Amino acid sequence: MNYEQIEIVIRQNHPRIWQDLLSLHYTYKNQITAKTAENCACHDVHEVAEQVAGWVISCPEDVRDSFSLMSMTYDEIKERQRITQTKLTRKANLLRRNFRRYLNIRPDQDQFQQQFNRDKLESEKTYIVRYDSKSDNTGWTAHDAKKREQRKRYRINHDIAEHLDDFCLNFLNYSGLFLSLTLPSEYHGCSYEEAKEEISRRWTNIRRRLKYRNILHLGMSVIELQKDETPHYHIQLYINPSEREYVESVILHEFPNEQGRQYNAIQSIWDAINCIGYCLKDSGKTDNYVSFIGLTKDIKSRYDNVYHNRKHKDLSDWRISKSRRMMKKNQSDGQILLMIRGFSDDKLNSLSSRHPDMTYIRNDIQRLQVSYIHALHFGVFNNVCNSNEQIDTRCHAIKITAVFSRFYTFVTTQVYVYQEGILPVCYFWECEKSRGQPPPSKKEKA
Repeated sequence: MNYEQIEIVIRQNHPRIWQDLLSLHYTYKNQITAKTAENCACHDVHEVAEQVAGWVISCPEDVRDSFSLMSMTYDEIKERQRITQTKLTRKANLLRRNFRRYLNIRPDQDQFQQQFNRDKLESEKTYIVRYDSKSDNTGWTAHDAKKREQRKRYRINHDIAEHLDDFCLNFLNYSGLFLSLTLPSEYHGCSYEEAKEEISRRWTNIRRRLKYRNILHLGMSVIELQKDETPHYHIQLYINPSEREYVESVILHEFPNEQGRQYNAIQSIWDAINCIGYCLKDSGKTDNYVSFIGLTKDIKSRYDNVYHNRKHKDLSDWRISKSRRMMKKNQSDGQILLMIRGFSDDKLNSLSSRHPDMTYIRNDIQRLQVSYIHALHFGVFNNVCNSNEQIDTRCHAIKITAVFSRFYTFVTTQVYVYQEGILPVCYFWECEKSRGQPPPSKKEKA
């Protein structure tokens, strides 16, 4: 059954509803009619017309008042945007999404939306931003610029996620959890904005409770859409292994619908690279949102500025130069996040400063890593392993091997001082490579 069969009945019995539906595209009117007839299992014209009128009345007012905007083609949207100087494409897409959610149809069943997307893609491919010097018909298109921006965002997100994973596993000795959090069934029929607000509220409550208990948690969160366009979370969360039981209880308290599938909702991370790739596989879509947990709000722009050797507000030229050199190695290195002061917790950022806060440092291996960061940044080796025996000596070598120490053996580092400047009780160093010949000793001068 299509809308033409019931239009006369609606016009006679519900003229206001008929007037509202007049601006709606015919494909949507036919889908409303077919879906209503299917749900009520009736083929009587008058009864289906009454059901359709009731469905339109039950629709939210903002959707009912926006039938005309929903039904505009891409060319009509562009013309309206040119006249009003306002962006309407995203608003129209959101309205159509809510319409599909209320009608309970999937995006692949929305023929009008698919045609809208095809027209938009064709327009982007034909709009030339910069013409080719050899031809007036080819050049750099808007579609090329969009793809380039998506690749750039993917690279930044992927690099930051890899550095964060390295920092959490190899520096903090934390364990990783992969969370898949969804909303209960009652939120699959509401508007997209309400569902997104609800799932964000629950995740915010989890983070608030962890922060109240002073539990350091880091990671990456990605909001994606399910098949019915309900938002859900994919989260890589790194925590102290001793806090895992409490963290899981907090998560299940905020998402009680996940208790039946706890082993699928909360899993241990065994392969971080594959997890990162899985979370970011659709990051180019406009409906997916990638954010980092425990990092600064401007971490993406901060990382991009340092990578391209641009100044950033609170980073010295020396930090930018050192960090950029580390980035160019294309290796996972959590120390980069310390060097660019990328954490929201100042206690972590202070580990790369002259006076580090050792709150999260638990063992001598971590203290040695802090000393290594100081050697990279300041060219100075500070013996933070033993506060009673402080060493503050300039480094002169590129690569040194520690032959013996109290807590670590055969450590490759960049720390080297002259033999007479080292405490022989704590450290014995053997120089493998240096910039030049050491100066003569006092005995040789005599």
